[in-house]
Amino acid sequence: MTTIMLTFADGDSVRIASRSGENILAAARRAGIPLSSDCEVGDCQTCRATCVAGKVEYDELSSISLSREEVEGGEILPCVTMAASDLELRIPYERTKLVPVKQFSVKVEEIKRLSGSVVAVTARMLGLAPLRFLPGQYVHLQVPGTAEWRSYSMANAPGEDRILEFYVRLLDDGVMSRYLTERAAPGDVLSGRGPQGIFYLRSGVRPLLMVAGGTGVAPMVSMLRQMIASGEHRPVTLCFGVTEASDLFLVEELTAMACSLPECDLRIAIARASPRAGFHAGFVTDLIADEKAANSDIYLCGPPAMTDRARAMVTEFGAVASSIFSERFVPSAVSGLQASTSANV
Repeated sequence: MTTIMLTFADGDSVRIASRSGENILAAARRAGIPLSSDCEVGDCQTCRATCVAGKVEYDELSSISLSREEVEGGEILPCVTMAASDLELRIPYERTKLVPVKQFSVKVEEIKRLSGSVVAVTARMLGLAPLRFLPGQYVHLQVPGTAEWRSYSMANAPGEDRILEFYVRLLDDGVMSRYLTERAAPGDVLSGRGPQGIFYLRSGVRPLLMVAGGTGVAPMVSMLRQMIASGEHRPVTLCFGVTEASDLFLVEELTAMACSLPECDLRIAIARASPRAGFHAGFVTDLIADEKAANSDIYLCGPPAMTDRARAMVTEFGAVASSIFSERFVPSAVSGLQASTSANV
């Protein structure tokens, strides 16, 4: 057997033993230590951790969504990683922050078109209790009348209200998109499972740099709403980008939230657009300023190309890996289970 030392973000440490051929996630479960996980096939990165000492090996049949640079930097996915020697792992979340995943149902209250490609879905939890989650986390929702599940971050802040709000990107061939545009109606009941993910607002006093692409803004909205509700005073720079001018949504709401925070710099980019007042014509990553990165906690959410580019930029600007939190999402045709803000289909 090999020994694995797990050290959580709050400094809590625990030592477990791993059997030959056993992945790290399974070893932790056998020891009674819950770790965050979701897809458990190496796609979603919900279980992501950092190996600071020792050697690991991957199941040769697994699909690993980490980049070569991330692997070389010590990043691992415990659901498909085995210990090849004694290990020391850094877990990027607080052990006490893990919220138990549960099954639930919601009733659709409103479906509102926000732009040419995005709708907001407002739903009420059935039952007496609200959903417990951390601002930034997501849930799986089952598309009514199908066996398909899609994943979406809550845009509302946690609290005693049983209302949940989601932003869904509409795609022509999307299962959820077809449901929402062709047959969804208030009163529909959807099955859910969650919360999921380790992309959540960490406490602290450091400034926040948030970079969001499209519906990747949803968890950022949840975080900002939580900050406003709790009176948390931290400088925030929010960089929000869309592809086309017709994709732009939530501008008034984001502006109002920025005005409600003591120090909030809202920056908006449209990739395919002519220059216009108040907006940057270009990519959302163009909005990242080097002076903001090194001393900030950084939250990145959007398509892999965007989050990977943003991570590389802030790292170049001096940000350390422990201060960067990211959520990547891909269309469900690429990955059967989503790892992010939303499956968007």
